[in-house]
Amino acid sequence: MGQGRAGHLLTVGNALNIMAWREILARTMQGFAVEIDASPPWLVNPATRRRLKLDLLYPQAGLAVRFVGLTAKGQPKQSDWEQLEDQQRDLTREELCRQHGVELFLVDPDYAYPSEQVQRLRLILGRLERGLAQSDRPAREQKALAPLLAGARGRLDDLARRIKGPESLALYAELGRDRETAALVAASRPPAAAARPGPAQARPLVAGNRVVHNRFGAGVVETTTPTDGDVQITITFDTGEQRTFLASLIAGKVLPV
Repeated sequence: MGQGRAGHLLTVGNALNIMAWREILARTMQGFAVEIDASPPWLVNPATRRRLKLDLLYPQAGLAVRFVGLTAKGQPKQSDWEQLEDQQRDLTREELCRQHGVELFLVDPDYAYPSEQVQRLRLILGRLERGLAQSDRPAREQKALAPLLAGARGRLDDLARRIKGPESLALYAELGRDRETAALVAASRPPAAAARPGPAQARPLVAGNRVVHNRFGAGVVETTTPTDGDVQITITFDTGEQRTFLASLIAGKVLPV
């Protein structure tokens, strides 16, 4: 779970919504290199001479992300002075980013209208596209980045149709957890395992399949929906719980009965 600014554990709501937004951004910015907890040398607060931090930085695109409004578990409510200091740091961070050609996207993970934040990100991507076309970057670089930015905006448009209220974030938190789990499993796999032939690929799941999940038990596939080169699989389990997974992340975890 993430850390608050004062070192306290974030509330469960914060952590899940941050995971959801990280997943939304990962899907949107496919193809772009990303730096996590970035602190570039030019991001120095002139008042304190200390470097400020960005939660995510996409240097090729010129996009930075900062999560704001976080509540730390057990931390007393901020005083008016502390809130003003936070706001001043955000303004300083935004101005420094602007001076260095970087658009800063401030995200409040617990904001009640996530669709509005999606639209703000869409406007930022539009400005990045226009800025690229008007920049003095080499023609070869512009040619490579233009389709990546256009693709990011297209994927965000697709996500925007699904992200309405706060409840919409639950799916992306689950998908983000699956992505993190898959990354951890891949990182812990011995190098020799990659050289060994794997088992035959299981047949694709379809609606109506009776399946067993290694964690949630038995259930029935309700829908399968192609999305972003993958497939979302919605399963209703015998417990009555319904969950949606990405096919690429549940290989070996969900088996047909």
